[in-house]
Amino acid sequence: MKRDEDEVKVFEDEKSILLDHDYDGIRELNHPLPSWWLTIFYITIVFSAIYYTYYTFLGGKNLMQEYEEDLASITVNNSDNGSNGSAFDLDKYNAITMTPESIKKGKKVFKRKCKACHGAEGEGGIGPNLADSYWLNGNGSIKDVYDVIYNGVVKNGMQAWGTALSEEEMMAVTKFVMDLKGTNPENAKEAQGTLFE
Repeated sequence: MKRDEDEVKVFEDEKSILLDHDYDGIRELNHPLPSWWLTIFYITIVFSAIYYTYYTFLGGKNLMQEYEEDLASITVNNSDNGSNGSAFDLDKYNAITMTPESIKKGKKVFKRKCKACHGAEGEGGIGPNLADSYWLNGNGSIKDVYDVIYNGVVKNGMQAWGTALSEEEMMAVTKFVMDLKGTNPENAKEAQGTLFE
C-alpha cells in the first residue's frame, strides 16, 4: 500500500505537461523538444526531400560523372598549355641537379612520394620498374621523365605532381629517377613497355 510521502509531487508549473500515464505510481512529464532543435530537424527533412528528388529524378550528376568532367577539364587545360603542360628547361635542370643538396632532396621526395608505387630502389611494385631501360610512358629521356612526373599518368593511377611539388623538387626527383637506370635492384619487376637504350 502506498504511503502519502511516496506519492509523486507535481509542481504547479508542471501540471500542464503532466501526462495521464501512470506506471506503478510513476507519472510522466511531456517536456517538448527545444524549438531550435525542431527547426533544424524540419529543415533537414525538407533538404533531404529536395536532395533526393534532384539526384534521383532531375538528373543530378553522380560522382563518376563529376570525375569524368573534371578529367576532361584537366586534359583541355593541359592541351591549352602545350602538349604536356610542363616547361622543362635542360640548362636549369643541369644547374639545379649538380648540387649535393639536390641529390638529397631528390631521394627524399622519391621516398615520400614515389616509393609506395615504384619501390624504395625503383624496382617496381604497383607502378613499373624504373631501374631498367623499358618505358611505358615516354622514351626515358630526362625531358620525358620530367613530363611524366609533372603530368602524371591518370589512366594508370599516377598522380600529376606538377602542382604539388616545387620546380626544384621536380627536377631533383627527375635526376634521382634518371640515376636509377641500370642499377638492377633485387626483386625487380619484369620489364614493361618499350626498350629505349
